Amino acid sequence: MSRHLIALALVVAGGAAHAQPAAPVPDPTVAATTSPGDDDPGDQGIAAELGLTGGGRLTPGGLRITGHYLYQLSARDWFDGTAGFTFGSGRAACFRDRQDAVVCSHGLADGSGIEVSANIRRLFAPQGAFRPFARLGLGLGLVRFGDDDVSGVTIPLHGGGGVRVSVAPSIAVVAEADLALGFGDFSRGLGLAPQLGLAVTAGAEFRLQ
Repeated sequence: MSRHLIALALVVAGGAAHAQPAAPVPDPTVAATTSPGDDDPGDQGIAAELGLTGGGRLTPGGLRITGHYLYQLSARDWFDGTAGFTFGSGRAACFRDRQDAVVCSHGLADGSGIEVSANIRRLFAPQGAFRPFARLGLGLGLVRFGDDDVSGVTIPLHGGGGVRVSVAPSIAVVAEADLALGFGDFSRGLGLAPQLGLAVTAGAEFRLQ
């Protein structure tokens, strides 16, 4: 009897030694996480751009420096808050006509200004290495033409677009064109005057999250 018990114990021990461990069961409470693609701006981002803007009459033009803050709103749309600075010539270009009214004829690169704007940026499907986008928004700015002692408050609408190209994880090169159309209220009796400008800028964009 004992001889049979010993044989049975050896069989059970051998089977246990050759048994394979059960595969671990994944925990359904742990959410799978994936890192965003290189061409994805992420939930938040910042950008700095440098370029030129053309103005004329009472629209400032010259060197343009722009900063962006991006915040994702949906799968394809981002809030794009910008702060833009324009540095142009301060030369005088205003005079009084025969009716004694002040008339200004500034050139493409005259005047200076600062503006903040709120925009919506929509990204489209990648085209190879390029990710095109469109942008639409509303701004509020201050404009000054120094030698003429003319200043004003402007409210322009913005529309434009561009492309972004990822060059490293979390870093992209951005180039864009922006058309501004609106009006401003100016000093020295000039009153309301139209605003029309075109800016072309390029820079770097950094993904924060």
